[in-house]
Amino acid sequence: MTEYQTELSHLMLFAQSIGIGFLIGLERERHHNTIAGVRTFTLIALAGSLAGYIGILNQNAGVAITIGALVGAALVVAQFRSTSEEPDTTTIMAGVIAFGLGYGLWLGHPQLPAALAIAITAILYFREQLRSMPKQLTDKDIRSFFQFAAVAFILLPVLPDTTYGPYEVFNPYQVGWLVVLISGISLAGYVALRCLEGKAGLLVIGLFGGLVSTTATTLVYARHSKNIPGFTTAASTIILLSHIVLFVRIGILVAAVEPSMLQPMLYWLLGGGLAGTAYVVWAYQSTASRKKALPELEVRNPAELKTALGFAAGFVLVLMLSSWMNDQFADTGVYLVAFISGLTDLDAITISNLKLVSTQALTPSVAVIAIVIAFIANLIFKFSIVLFVGDQSMRLPVAAGFLTLLIGIGLGISTETLW
Repeated sequence: MTEYQTELSHLMLFAQSIGIGFLIGLERERHHNTIAGVRTFTLIALAGSLAGYIGILNQNAGVAITIGALVGAALVVAQFRSTSEEPDTTTIMAGVIAFGLGYGLWLGHPQLPAALAIAITAILYFREQLRSMPKQLTDKDIRSFFQFAAVAFILLPVLPDTTYGPYEVFNPYQVGWLVVLISGISLAGYVALRCLEGKAGLLVIGLFGGLVSTTATTLVYARHSKNIPGFTTAASTIILLSHIVLFVRIGILVAAVEPSMLQPMLYWLLGGGLAGTAYVVWAYQSTASRKKALPELEVRNPAELKTALGFAAGFVLVLMLSSWMNDQFADTGVYLVAFISGLTDLDAITISNLKLVSTQALTPSVAVIAIVIAFIANLIFKFSIVLFVGDQSMRLPVAAGFLTLLIGIGLGISTETLW
């Protein structure tokens, strides 16, 4: 790396620290009598970045500790001199964290501090919702969270990281890790829906409904379209929006399970996601202006032990069945399993194909085709729910939306072929 490139990379880290401080400070500026706002937080993050830069040059953490202590002392002094009757402990902690994030940019993983800054800003912004969260969660939900924590932090670390069974595709540790991953993604959406108390708009319900369960979202809102007069357009928009999230969900799974598959999967994910988003934006504009309360989406807590174990059993079964079908019928067998499994569960077949690629039991091209087939099968199953459960007027908009997704997927695959 040339001296110019080095200086440019250092400049980008300082700029990123300014962005982190500005983001957190912008949220703090919204509150009255806060001891620090946009300017102060920007300077705090920049001070952390400067401490990291000096530490890298001198290979000495003493300067960083000194600067950090001065920042912490300044925040405490500001708290004592504040005219507010309530202590602003949150701002002090946010300031310390902003300093740490600025410093962390120089430790070799600049994406992590940026992601944490976004998460921290979200935690600060949704203060009222988080405060009311315990009131919205049931005792059963709390027990489910304990079960999830036990699986993630106690059971998972002690699972053996070796393969067993036919075709040696069953790895207890990997299965446990995937259960934690899927449950964690779904749990985030579930908690958000519980805290919204059914007062969310179309956009929020569709997004988090896609994270929790597109099947539950489709079933519930297809039923509401028949029971609530004039609700067809809104229900269709929610269902289609939840399926847009599937593309993001699959992308997250690919990045976590087999990053080498991101490139061959990227084109059809982008094609379907962009085409579907364009259609949903058009449908949303014609629906959002109608002020009407939306019924709450009731779903099962995905952190429940029974749900997690069900996914684990289904995943192992699909993995072994795919291996056996591939051995007996080559690619045709894989495609058949993908279609059957994809009808009801897209996660299991997606992850099983990614794992088979990682063990070189499948080629990437076959895995991509199998996952696309599973996605199409999943859309067929969801449309059958709309046909049998939903109002007749709902069939055309959902069919048009699903067709748009398929056209986008086809264009994405065609683009990849041309390149």
